[in-house]
Amino acid sequence: MRFYVIFTLIFMLMLLVVLLQVRRQAGLSRHRFLVSLAIGLGISAFLASTRLMPESWSMLMAQPAWWLGYGTFGLVAYLFLYQVITFFLEMSARLFVPRLAPGLCSPRALYAIVSLAIITVGWGIQAGGDVRELRKEIRTPKVSAPVRAVVVSDLHLGALTLESRVVHLVQQIRDLRPDLVLLAGDIVNDHPDALESYARMLRTTEPRLGMFGVFGNHERYEGDVQSARVFQWAGAKLLRNKTVSLPQAGVQILGVEDPGRSGGATPLIASEINALAPELDPTLFHILLNHRPMAWREAAQPLGIELMVSGHTHRGQLYPFYLLVRLTTEFMGGFYEEKGMTLAVSGGAGFWGPPMRVLAPADILVIDIIPTGKAPTAQAVSTPAQ
Repeated sequence: MRFYVIFTLIFMLMLLVVLLQVRRQAGLSRHRFLVSLAIGLGISAFLASTRLMPESWSMLMAQPAWWLGYGTFGLVAYLFLYQVITFFLEMSARLFVPRLAPGLCSPRALYAIVSLAIITVGWGIQAGGDVRELRKEIRTPKVSAPVRAVVVSDLHLGALTLESRVVHLVQQIRDLRPDLVLLAGDIVNDHPDALESYARMLRTTEPRLGMFGVFGNHERYEGDVQSARVFQWAGAKLLRNKTVSLPQAGVQILGVEDPGRSGGATPLIASEINALAPELDPTLFHILLNHRPMAWREAAQPLGIELMVSGHTHRGQLYPFYLLVRLTTEFMGGFYEEKGMTLAVSGGAGFWGPPMRVLAPADILVIDIIPTGKAPTAQAVSTPAQ
């Protein structure tokens, strides 16, 4: 609850800055400004109410409310960004090129800012459905035949999910002909009891060696029992601080669940990884599912775990707000190698909050584990969602 109160207060602050600039640019009277502010506060309350809406209510009611609420947040975020940039340009112009300053505080400037924000949001909504494939080949003597693992993270199924995008993603995964499908957390976002149809679509990917998953922080927020049911519908074996060995493939999969809180997460995750140490089979290739890209150096590397797969970062999701995430996150997305071990971080196949991605593409990871000396498997070509 505290998070969503903060989320709403941030929205209100951004909206206030936008309205103050609009008043200057459009020459609004005090009365019109106060009316606009009252409407803005009402929008803020509506945004907060979407997350407080009982999840027992029909998705037919939830979906339009969530799209309107979080879509408005995204629009206000970019109006705020462009208005702040324009304000600083105006102040600079007043110092260095005074004749340009009035044009930056005019109705024409306001129209340009609104148009640019709308274009950005429209582009971001479209980009949110285009899932690219990031590929990595790892060679090891521990497997006797190639193993292709497809990693899906941060799908965030819920009221903002469009069925057509899930259908496309599932077909994209099927076309890759995976041996393993690994769900690296935050598959569930909200309304878990209404997600059976989406989850059963994931089941149709039919990986040869099975589907395995772990909880991310959002599964913990929604409740362990409800979230576990979604993984069951998907046909995924949920690894809650457990391991599973696939000796026929030469692979051992380890899964640790997210602690569901932000403070002190790294030591908690490290302790969960270390607790699995007695179960490690040194003859098998190890794949660790860990939702957050944390404790790789602290625990996974010392145990000799060849591959850790994570998500959580969304690559910042909305540029340039990405820069704020980058301040606290070292591993934003892609593949990292140290001491012969690999950390694979997905930017996520979905989105959280504003239903859009701006210069932070959605992705799934395609990891081919190849026997030493063997040729790589054929690779499929990705296609954008329609």
